[in-house]
Amino acid sequence: MTLASNCAGPIALALLSALGQAGCNAKTPSLTTSAATLPIAPPPPAARDTPPAAAEAGKPTDQGAKSGGLKVSPLEYEGWRQYSVNCARCHGQDALPNPVAANLLISVGPKGPFHSYDLFAEVVTGGRPASGMPAFKAILTPEQIRAIYPYVKGRAEGRIPPGRPDKPEA
Repeated sequence: MTLASNCAGPIALALLSALGQAGCNAKTPSLTTSAATLPIAPPPPAARDTPPAAAEAGKPTDQGAKSGGLKVSPLEYEGWRQYSVNCARCHGQDALPNPVAANLLISVGPKGPFHSYDLFAEVVTGGRPASGMPAFKAILTPEQIRAIYPYVKGRAEGRIPPGRPDKPEA
């Protein structure tokens, strides 16, 4: 199929096919384009929760037998589950930095302000209202907070890469 038009570009060609040539500027030189030769832009890259560079840098080294993910302790796995449900919407999937909340990879890191469990638990239970973090004392049990800490600590130390870890066998 060949379209003759005084308008150029894929949008103009789409409008031309829908409206006819009446909407084109007659003073513009004529352009004949085959629909089969129109350049087609590649689809945009799929949205990712994990930035590509971070995912490549944190590839698992201890491969699990089932899904190829990292083997973690039952406590770290439960921490990943609780973190994903209660913390990720603000602190980022896989505790990767984002502009919304504190960077946990730094905050819980060895030199971070919340490097110990006691400091971490104090912030999680009491929140930081001035910074926009709600208190989770009525939402999370002490056991859930105790599970989240080793997961986030493992991410901050680089022992646990981004992504879903394998569920430990019971």
